[in-house]
Amino acid sequence: MRLSAAVFLLAFTLPAMALADAKAELARAFDKLLDAPSFRASMSDAGSGEKYVDMEFQAPDRYRIINAQGGPTMIVSGGQAQMDVGGRMMTVPVPVNAIVSAYRNEDAMRKQRESMVVEALPDATLDGQAAKVYRFTTQHPKPVTSMAWVGEGDILLQMEVDGGAAGRGKVVRVRYRDIGSADIRIP
Repeated sequence: MRLSAAVFLLAFTLPAMALADAKAELARAFDKLLDAPSFRASMSDAGSGEKYVDMEFQAPDRYRIINAQGGPTMIVSGGQAQMDVGGRMMTVPVPVNAIVSAYRNEDAMRKQRESMVVEALPDATLDGQAAKVYRFTTQHPKPVTSMAWVGEGDILLQMEVDGGAAGRGKVVRVRYRDIGSADIRIP
């Protein structure tokens, strides 16, 4: 009788422990990206492969956003945005502080993590790199299910996020690279 009770408890405890471990593993990858002094990212449609934007980030608040369809490049630095128009940088009225604070908003990230449910999926290979794969759902600011690929050393390699109504049902793929690279310098 004792053995069957122990097996019964173990059957319910192990999945909960696995979920907690998956959540902690994914949280470490997110923290590592947020703490990185720099990185590059490409955003595209996960279905068609159509590329939207290439982005570079340099801490604490510098971004270079390159429109993949040939539009102008935007440089965001602190609370100011400038756009390269014909080789000339022009200041543009963009709500930069809202964009930057959303990326670095600790309170929003904490709320998102509190509601995050993470499931570890079978490991995969991404561009020749071994990766742990996670499906996760968050409730803040609205329910969203996403996928993340995490490489060796808790490095976030890729995310796929449901674009929702604004994305017209598209899934946006964000591919990260050069995390912590000293080569990324944004004026």
